[in-house]
Amino acid sequence: MIQRVYEQALKTNFAENSNEIFIATDSQIIAEEIKKFNGKFIMTNPELPSGTDRIFSAYKILNKDFDIIVNVQGDLPNIDPKVIDDCIELAKNNPCDIATVASIIKDKTEINNPNVVKIALGQSGNALYFSRSPIPFSKNNDADFLHHIGIYAFKKNALEKFVNLAPSPLEKRESLEQLRALENNLKIAVKIVNTHPLSVDTLDDLEKISNLIKQNENH
Repeated sequence: MIQRVYEQALKTNFAENSNEIFIATDSQIIAEEIKKFNGKFIMTNPELPSGTDRIFSAYKILNKDFDIIVNVQGDLPNIDPKVIDDCIELAKNNPCDIATVASIIKDKTEINNPNVVKIALGQSGNALYFSRSPIPFSKNNDADFLHHIGIYAFKKNALEKFVNLAPSPLEKRESLEQLRALENNLKIAVKIVNTHPLSVDTLDDLEKISNLIKQNENH
């Protein structure tokens, strides 16, 4: 799975060369798997509290200066490279602190699935709130819900600010670290995209993505 995410990231327009793309991991087991496909990785401290802290640690270890640092989560094996490009483009051209993406939920079973994170947007296109519950509430259940896709493009200063903030009450309540950003007045811009990558959070998800990959390979 991590190999597929890495290979999709290599296909993005903004990846000028493979020296800009690394897998941040604290696991020697994962590191050994990465070596098998000649991927680039950075070992981080297993004591770090979140994925974003791991990204920042890898950025500091790499010791290169980037205006935007992108966190593509390793549980998105079928993510479209264009989605990553769209997220980076939004960060470049929007006065936000963080950019991310979402898609309209087509499968209604996802609406009440706590593993599918939903977003409420303001008129500006910035996130108002993220939740594992169905938001915004729809009295007649006739409105669209947005499925958040696990990718973030951080402005350099915003990433450093974020990791120096204490975990926030809503973050701990929902187990969603992006709420730490919102509770501390960081602006998260959201782009709606047409593709819908599957996040592998459960064994059922793993079976779904395995079947989907097999179908695509047979066509």
